Order: sequence, then C-alpha cells, then structure tokens
Amino acid sequence: MRTMSLLGLCVLLLATFVHVESQQQPNLVFREPPRAVTDTYCSLLNCCRGRSDSCSLPYFDTICYCDEFCNRTSASDCCPDYRSVCLGLPPPNEPTPLPQPPETDGCFHDGTYHPGGATVRINCNQCVCQPNQAGSYEFRCQENPCLLRPTMLEAINQGDYGWQAEAYPFLYGLTLDQGLHYKLGTDPVPESVHAMRGIQVSIRENLPEFFDARQRWPGLIQDVRDQGNCGASWAFSTTAVLADRLAIQSRGTMTVTLSPQNLLSCNTNRQRGCQGGRLDRAWWFLRKKGVTTDACYPYASGTSAQAGQCAVPRSNGRPYPCPSNNGETTSKYQSSPAYKISNREEDIMKEIMTNGPVQATMEVKPDLFSYRSGVYRHTELAQGEPPEYRRRGWHSVRIIGWGVEMSDPYQAPIKYWTVANSWGTQWGEEGYFRIVRGENECQIESFVLGVWGKVNPMVINNRVQRRRRRRSLK
Repeated sequence: MRTMSLLGLCVLLLATFVHVESQQQPNLVFREPPRAVTDTYCSLLNCCRGRSDSCSLPYFDTICYCDEFCNRTSASDCCPDYRSVCLGLPPPNEPTPLPQPPETDGCFHDGTYHPGGATVRINCNQCVCQPNQAGSYEFRCQENPCLLRPTMLEAINQGDYGWQAEAYPFLYGLTLDQGLHYKLGTDPVPESVHAMRGIQVSIRENLPEFFDARQRWPGLIQDVRDQGNCGASWAFSTTAVLADRLAIQSRGTMTVTLSPQNLLSCNTNRQRGCQGGRLDRAWWFLRKKGVTTDACYPYASGTSAQAGQCAVPRSNGRPYPCPSNNGETTSKYQSSPAYKISNREEDIMKEIMTNGPVQATMEVKPDLFSYRSGVYRHTELAQGEPPEYRRRGWHSVRIIGWGVEMSDPYQAPIKYWTVANSWGTQWGEEGYFRIVRGENECQIESFVLGVWGKVNPMVINNRVQRRRRRRSLK
C-alpha cells in the first residue's frame, strides 16, 4: 500500500502538520532557525538522538529523527519504534502474541519464544518460564525494584512535570539498590558539620537573570566526568571544585584536572572509597595532603568498583614519579579549609559569580536517574508504592550557574540551578541537569561549600609576566 519511501512520508507528514498548525494559530509566525545553530531544530522537536535510518530527516548539518512529530500525528507507519527505542516503553496496542506451537510448551517475550524452564532477564529481574495453575506457561520473575521502570518513564513524559525522562541503556537493567550504591556515594552530612555557620554576603548589585561559569571563565571550568560503577561522587565533586577554583584564582596559569583516584585510594581515614565518603574529611585531606593530577594518577575505580591501594608517597613537598608510569614527576595541589555558604539563593549566586562553582549535597530520589532534559522537580509518582521502591541516597555535585526557564508561555517562569553531575555526558543535558532554584529542592541548597586553592602569588605573577612577554614577541 505504500507508494513512497518512509523518508518521503516523514517529510510529507511534517509539512502537513506545520500547515495545519499555522492555519489553526494564525498569530504564530514560523521562522526558519539560523544555520549557525546546530541540532537546535531537533532539540525543539524532542527527537530521538543518535538515529540515522529511513525515518531520519536531514536538516542543515544534522540528522533529525522526528519521533515526537510522528507520535503526535499517530503515524504508526512512519516511526513505529518511537516508544520502544526513544522512550524505552512498550508500544501501544501491542499485537496479540503469536500462538504457542502446539507441540511445545513455553513462554513468549518481545515476540521471542522461550521453552519451559528457560531463564530470561527482563529489566533488572531474572524470570523463569514455568507452568501455571491453568496448565499454560508464564514467566515468574524476581520482584526487585528496578532503577528505570517503563511505567514511571511513561507517566513522566505524558505528565506536565516540566522535564522529560529516558531509559538510558547504561542504567537500564540495574536494580534501584545498585543505582544508589554505584552512582551516588556521598555520606549524609553530620549534624556537627551541618551546624557550621554559613557565610552571608552583602549584595549591592542586581544579580543577573542568567549566569554560567563556563561563559564567565571560558576554558577554566572542569568538564563533566563519569564515576562509573563506584560510589565516588564525594571525590569527583571535591576535586572538580578545587580544580575550578585553582584555575580561576591563578588566572588560568594552574589549569589542571585533579585526580579523584588519588582521593579515593589515599583518603582512607574513616572514608569508605567506592562505598561512599564524607565531604568534610575529603576537604581535610586536600588541605593537609593534597592530590596530584588525573594524568599522573588516572581513574580506575569506575570499572573495578574498588578504591585500590594508595600509589603515591606521603606529602613531603617534593615532586615524585607518577603512578601512571608516564615518566613524569608531579607535585600535589592543596586547598584552604572549605567554608559553608548560607542557604539563601542570593548568597549562593553571589558566591558562584564571584569565586566560581560551588559544591552542593543533595538527596537523590529514584526519578532523577531517568532525567533527560528540562527543569527537574521530584514527581512523587512512587508515593503510593512500597518503601523499597522509594529508597533514596545522598549525592554531591557542582553548581555552576543559574537561569530562568520561560519556554512555556502559559506557565510562570521557573528559576533553576545549572548543575554538573558525574554520570558522563550521555546522561541528562550532556552531563548537566537543571533543578528548581530557591525552594531547596532535594535539599540542594542546605549544604553548599566553597574553597580557596593554595596558590603562590609570586609564581602566578611570574607566569603571567612570561605569558605577556611571549605575546608581545609574536
């Protein structure tokens, strides 16, 4: 019955939709996005990233797979795998399963036949094909709460929560306990530490509506990293904040990526490595001992899930051979004592704008793992479920800026923080997420820390002078 290619059908449906929408809303003006912006068109349509097949649509210098378009026009013959590939959900109106072969007893899953006694993993649970009381066969599965659940993702994406969810392949199949164990790793802040008095500042100027440390200090802010299968957010956020501050304080002469592995393996006094750690003890170690660079002491715990033995000598102020055996020697980088910032959003904003990214502790609830885009707010969708489905843990991250979401003209603007996570760039908005600002969402404003790096002013001035002389000679 098809007389045109799938690509041609996609293009035709897209043109028809734009025409109908423009007829229904005559006051809207559709403008072609500028050619200098890449991927903007796809991001506006919430397309499934990374696809290139017969349903893809070339647009400027990118390939746009128009899943949301096909979904809302019910064009099942255009993008039939939209729900399963892009949302990780079973398609609506699933066809009736194939009848079981009369000569064999067994079960079906995703259109595949499995004989009696076969074991299949469905999401995070092992399932065994067994006979039931009616004499037929069915899968009987474990009942572990899974980290990503299709019903939860579907409810988020179909609801009006202000953000979108995704079934990430690197998280799909994990239990909720595994996600909390491997992807977080910051111990709750003790009351004695939490009672530190936060610094309040006098704010005389109007704070901007939008701010991003990456734009304020280009090339000096640490990129998003991936902690892998190790509960090491306490080490990643701590070393990243110190590296940001060192680069900013030194005016770019001390731009280094510091080693979370050094902290994981060597900060062992009442710390638990990949099982978690306390931020106050991490900062004590950076102040007293210091850490080397990531190139000198590369990260390995993300694959081994073990902190490993410390491979650097005790601090003696002298350079030492790198554990990476790259033939180089290095010194350690240290910090001042960390200081707590008031939980007022204005104080946090002023601190970031003046001194650089800050470290924040937050309570992670199960729905955050599926975050793809938008301004996150906990959904409470699991409120009526058993306690094991509502478990949560503590995490530490970097707040690098803020802004206001004004994309929906029918809703009030939403203030948000821009936050760098440590789950890799394949998660969220290229490794970052936005979370509601000013409401202490997930307690992200309750314990915020800043720090000064130990920088020798004479060394910095000499480096700056040498750099200026080199520029003048060019």
